[in-house]
Amino acid sequence: MKINYKLIIGIIAIYITGITGLIIIKTNYRKDKIPTETNSDTVAIKRVHNLIILDESGSMSGLEKVSIGGVNETIRTIKEAYIANFDQEQLLTIVTFSKQNDVRVVHHYNSHNIIDVEEMPLNKFNPNGMTPLWDVMGNMCTRIEKEIDAETLVLVTIITDGMENASTEYNHESIKALVDRLDQAGWVFTYIGANQDAIYVANSMGIRNALQYDSDEEGTKAMWEKERSSRKDFYERTRHIRSRHQLKNKYFENKQ
Repeated sequence: MKINYKLIIGIIAIYITGITGLIIIKTNYRKDKIPTETNSDTVAIKRVHNLIILDESGSMSGLEKVSIGGVNETIRTIKEAYIANFDQEQLLTIVTFSKQNDVRVVHHYNSHNIIDVEEMPLNKFNPNGMTPLWDVMGNMCTRIEKEIDAETLVLVTIITDGMENASTEYNHESIKALVDRLDQAGWVFTYIGANQDAIYVANSMGIRNALQYDSDEEGTKAMWEKERSSRKDFYERTRHIRSRHQLKNKYFENKQ
């Protein structure tokens, strides 16, 4: 019997082509299933989550009235921003913190829509103990990170009149790594400090925006006024600037 070599070669060619086709189809299919990386820098900002971390350690004693007055003025500023732009939702989380035997973190508002937020009463702020700043920053930021979506911009405001001195979960290196990662994700951090070189301390944690203030009644009042005017300017910028990375700098360099 004669062997038809042309027929055999043809069958092999068809077989190889079929295998190649299967490989190509499988490869393309897997490619289609791999989610493409979204550019979070230009995703529309549908909401701002305002996280305010306020020191309630013993060194804040004597400044209760001006501190809570500043908090309530800030709440009004956020409400005004929402009224001016209903298309951009405003959420608010405020925690105060201190440490005696254990870390004490009080959640005064917890991811509340700003329209549901009432003013904070003076008797809810009772300074005492030490300053576990890194632990509170780390735990609050990682919690909020799990709750938000790509259309949420997080604005973190840290206010303290003293240095970190009581954290056990986070250290300087781990908190800086967290801030760096969230900064790359488009979060905006601000650090307001007294009795320290606030700019140096902020930069050491990877925070771009810092404000120094005097920890007396007059200095604290001026600090809150500066923070509110900067916040108003920031909200206005979110309406006109699409790039989140352009929003991360010069928070306190507003014209007001």
